[in-house]
Amino acid sequence: MRIHKLQIQAFGPFAGTEEINFDELAEGGLFLLDGPTGAGKSSILDAICYALYGALPGSRTGSRQIRSDHAPTGLAPEVSCELTIGDRRFEVTRSPAWMRPSKRGKDKTTEQKASSLLREFTASGWNELSTRNDEVGHVLGSLLGLDREQFTKVVMLPQGGFADFLRAKAKDREDLLANLFDTSDYAQIEEEFSARLADERKKTESLEARLSASEEAIHAQAQSFLAGRESNAQDEASEDTEDSAQAAHATVAEQFADYQRRISVIHQRAASEAAALRAQRTGLREQVQSVEERQRIFVRLAELRSKQATYAQQHEAALSAGARLEKDAKAGAVRAYLTQLNEAKATEQKVKDTWLASQQWLEKEQGLAPRIDIAGLESLRRPAQEAAEALAIAKAALEDEKRREVLAAQGEKAAELVGVHAKTRTEAEEEVLRLKTEREALEAQDLDQGAATEKVQQAKDRVLGLETKIGHATERDGLEKKAMSAREKASAQELKIVDAANSLLDLRTEQLAQSALRLSAALEDGKPCMVCGSEEHPAPAQADAGAPLIDDEQIQKLDAIVAAARVAGQQAAQTRDTLMAKLQAAQEAAGDQMVAELRVELDAAQAELEQARQKHNEISARISKLDKVRRRVEEQNARAAQTVLEHSAAQHNAQTLQAQLEELDAKLVQLRQGKNSLSELVEQQTKTSNGLGNAFQNLRRLLEATQALERATATWDAERTAAGFAQLAEYEAALLEASQREQLRQLQRADADLASAIATLESSEDCRKAQELSSQGIQAPGEDELVEARLLATAADERFEAAREQEVLALTQLTRHEQATGDLERQRADAGPDIETYRRLRGLAEVIRGGGENLYKMTLSTYVLAARLEEVAIAATQRLAVMSAGRYSLHHDDSKQGNAKSGLGLQVLDSWTGKRRETRTLSGGETFMASLALALGLADVISHHSGAVDMQTLFVDEGFGSLDAETLEEVMQALENLRAGGRTIGLVSHVAEMKQRITNRVSVIKTQHGSTIAREGTVILAG
Repeated sequence: MRIHKLQIQAFGPFAGTEEINFDELAEGGLFLLDGPTGAGKSSILDAICYALYGALPGSRTGSRQIRSDHAPTGLAPEVSCELTIGDRRFEVTRSPAWMRPSKRGKDKTTEQKASSLLREFTASGWNELSTRNDEVGHVLGSLLGLDREQFTKVVMLPQGGFADFLRAKAKDREDLLANLFDTSDYAQIEEEFSARLADERKKTESLEARLSASEEAIHAQAQSFLAGRESNAQDEASEDTEDSAQAAHATVAEQFADYQRRISVIHQRAASEAAALRAQRTGLREQVQSVEERQRIFVRLAELRSKQATYAQQHEAALSAGARLEKDAKAGAVRAYLTQLNEAKATEQKVKDTWLASQQWLEKEQGLAPRIDIAGLESLRRPAQEAAEALAIAKAALEDEKRREVLAAQGEKAAELVGVHAKTRTEAEEEVLRLKTEREALEAQDLDQGAATEKVQQAKDRVLGLETKIGHATERDGLEKKAMSAREKASAQELKIVDAANSLLDLRTEQLAQSALRLSAALEDGKPCMVCGSEEHPAPAQADAGAPLIDDEQIQKLDAIVAAARVAGQQAAQTRDTLMAKLQAAQEAAGDQMVAELRVELDAAQAELEQARQKHNEISARISKLDKVRRRVEEQNARAAQTVLEHSAAQHNAQTLQAQLEELDAKLVQLRQGKNSLSELVEQQTKTSNGLGNAFQNLRRLLEATQALERATATWDAERTAAGFAQLAEYEAALLEASQREQLRQLQRADADLASAIATLESSEDCRKAQELSSQGIQAPGEDELVEARLLATAADERFEAAREQEVLALTQLTRHEQATGDLERQRADAGPDIETYRRLRGLAEVIRGGGENLYKMTLSTYVLAARLEEVAIAATQRLAVMSAGRYSLHHDDSKQGNAKSGLGLQVLDSWTGKRRETRTLSGGETFMASLALALGLADVISHHSGAVDMQTLFVDEGFGSLDAETLEEVMQALENLRAGGRTIGLVSHVAEMKQRITNRVSVIKTQHGSTIAREGTVILAG
């Protein structure tokens, strides 16, 4: 990434609009960004960061105080940065949210939302890519391969923080590294392992608690059951006491097996006792049953004798009730015939009344008087049939009359439709004529859209060419002044070189002339001359009074001045040649025309373009309208043809309907029989048909009712006589009331039930046995005998149930013990994998968080930071070796530190002594060199891991004031190597010595009205 240009407006301390051209600064490779404290040097770096990411770096993130307090009221804050990423050139412009003046807003201001614009320069010029705030930062960040925090560390090297890093302890160094490198993923892994370990610990503790609770429950249940049951026999008690002493030293499984053995002994003892008591209980129960049986059979014998006495008293009354019930039954058997006779009489009277009404209608309306017999019925049959047939014919004709109304309505609609189709056809034909006229008028106009499009494109090309040419001309005019200035500077530097070379030549000539004087000054009495070898020196050369001798040191100093002048001359010549080449290219592209002339041509070309676009739009609209007219012509032609067909079909349909209507009218005249309508005829014939039909049916029903009455009378008389009731009074006397009947039936049923019970008892085995025992002198048992037998049996039952309960409890306890021990074994088998998983996870988690087998006490995040620190140390050593003339190198130290966390140590190797030592022992200047090397090494490592593009523009923060002259020279040499390959290095400093060494600089000037930026000096490096 290379930054070309930065423009700042109402931003931070800058009240107005300031611009920095980094391309000009890049010609010297190194430039100085200087200014007093608080002037706004850091704000320039903030502006670059804000332009790319929409936010300020570091702790200033989220600050809303971006707009300058010194700026004019209506001037919007804005940052614009032009840069190249890879082979793509972009321009990003951002304006933060600010309160702009407003007539309606609160406090006469309203908030202006933040805005962004990202453009890319292509062959066709600047193209807009995005105006969304978040999207602009995402696009640039993706291309750079760095987020905002990484960018500020890679491009804007925070050198001051690395001195603290060098002197920090391992814990503090870890915090600093965590701010430089993102280890959140590894921290999440540590947290995940901790969370999983906590979950597994809870799960394992729950499993172990459950297993322990199960064991305790088994112990408690077994011991609770055994307590009080093993002390029944003294021998067993002593034996169990000895077993309990041994069980205290046994395993859990052995204890559970001992419980099972002892419970089995108790169960066997309880079972034997229960078996003996069961036999005793059975004998006593049989004795109770014998006494109860003797008592029961004597009770049955007493019951028989009681029933026999009762039967003898009530049997005669039962016989009399049976005779009365028999007569009632015979009367009830013929009751239905009397009911049938009464119903026949009622029906005959009802039908007779209905026939009288029909008879009156026949005499009045039809003049008929039929007899009440079969002959009269037959005389009514034929008139009724003829009336029904005539009615059916009239009703059928009603449908034709209704169809006549439908045909008439359809005929009227068909006639109307003929008129509608005729009108529609006329309208369609007239519309076709009008549209054809409009189409011919449009076809006669200019419709050459291709030519119009070509003219628009030609106008666009001319406008674009002129805009490009204006850009080149503007650049040409700017380069002419720069090239002239560079030429003058190069010429002036060449004169300086000549002057310096002549001074050196004069000094060397004078030194050569002083050779005899230097030899004379070296002569000593008694020692041979270096030229002739004589030990006597009679006339040595003498210098003029006060004339100094020129020594080699003076020659070397002047020689260095000449060399520096030549280097500066080469740089000035290089700058001149570069500007001249750019000027020549701009002149070739722009030609000789002035910018004003080109702008006049551009205005004319833009006017022509607007006219061409307007004409193109008119032709497009005309063609579109013509297409619509042509489609309308086709539609109306089709409509006219369709209406012709529809008109012909409508005429034929109207004629057909009229013919059908005339035919139907002729038919209906005959059917009406002189009536106004068929409905009137149908109404008259309906009354006649219904009257004759009803009379026929009523007479038929009357004849049938008379015959039914005669049959019912004969049947009643015959059935009553057959039942033994010659007279109606005898029949009525035999009938009983329901209550009387039920009372007699109960008496009869009681007598029958008593006889049946006596017969059953007489034939029963119980009564037979009782009679035999009574004949033998044995009587029924007394109540005392029965109570005594039952008490003995109850006591035996209670003893047996107690023994049986102990047997069941012992068996239940034995079964529960076996089930509980089996369940415990299954629980242990099921919990085994989970407990083993927890143990493995616990060991791994301990290692990850720096415990357990982790001898270096490093967490996972610390381990990753240690690896990054090792990479940074290697990258930093490459720079530090150059700055320190190969003396110092940085090395990562992961040696154990007792029980403290290891892995983040940093030592410096002094090649003069061959020993490593703590970085805290470095002097101030050495610390600065190491810090700068670390900052540069960090930039390389972050760029490597983030996949970022090569950074061609870098900024190095304050710190040069702590260096001596020799060290500063070495540091500058390292920076020279850093800018090799086309990099531009900006040094941020306010040290006066740096201004003397680097004249290519940007100065930030602080005033009470806001800061401004001034471009000073040349690209010459002062040696």
